Amino acid sequence: MKKIVILGSCVTDLVSRMERFPNAGESVVGESFQTFLGGKGANQCVSIARLHGEVKMIGKVGNDQFGDNFIRLFKEENIDTKDIFRSDISTGVGNVQIDKSGQNRICIILGANLDFNLDDLTDVKNIIQSSDILLTQFEMQEEVVLAAIKFAKENNLITIVNPAPARKIKEEYLKYIDFLTPNEFELGLLTDMKTSSLEECLEASKKLFEQGVKNIVTTLGNNGALLYSQDNKVHISGYDVNAVDTVGAGDSFNGALAYALSNNVKIIDAIKFANAMGALTTTKNGAIPSLHHLEEVKAFIKNNKELKVKTL
Repeated sequence: MKKIVILGSCVTDLVSRMERFPNAGESVVGESFQTFLGGKGANQCVSIARLHGEVKMIGKVGNDQFGDNFIRLFKEENIDTKDIFRSDISTGVGNVQIDKSGQNRICIILGANLDFNLDDLTDVKNIIQSSDILLTQFEMQEEVVLAAIKFAKENNLITIVNPAPARKIKEEYLKYIDFLTPNEFELGLLTDMKTSSLEECLEASKKLFEQGVKNIVTTLGNNGALLYSQDNKVHISGYDVNAVDTVGAGDSFNGALAYALSNNVKIIDAIKFANAMGALTTTKNGAIPSLHHLEEVKAFIKNNKELKVKTL
């Protein structure tokens, strides 16, 4: 099994549920409020740990109760915390709204995550060098993330980049990315192209491939995923589930993809596995609480029809 290292965020989600989202200038009466630990880095790391992957976490939290909660969580999940630094800036928080259909709107205050700087990255380069796969996102300083991607590739790691929150990536860094995992909106922003259909997503993916990305894996919600690479241009179907909360689904997909690749699973089968993990995540509330264990994912796959793979 290959070693995975996560460079990413820790964010406490403050979740409000409501019948529908308010319009501009409108107040609505909500149904409930809950607090969950999350953040893309933490979600991805815990998802890998629950799949029994070999994973380490690099990040920064505040010297506050939320930061203490994350350290406690990682220890409970048997994740080493020595490379999770502390900051005088508060731990990141996310204000999450969820409507009755399970769709979400999120405002993130990244806090201590943005306090992780290039000097901190230098301090953990030995951890990256001793790993086989780097999985990262963009809830930290852009210069830190890009430097980490380049350093990892120069040290022969497999690099997986989840380009979220949505942003463009400097073209000179695309050649360092082995797997880029946008959703449809993020794919459109990355390429300045329309992505409302499979055909449009395919064309946008082609552009990123020509710019240097080895594999573009576009997540399509319950419609599965699109893979564009040298050898594969395929659509992989998704699972139909009763979604109650989509928070964390993309992160669990990425974690599961990294886990499968760390076990040398072929890319199409790795995406099928990640689709199962992502679908299951939507069936429970919260980010970390919705992340399933390996046995649950295997049972889910066994009890559902084989996903379809269509060449495009």
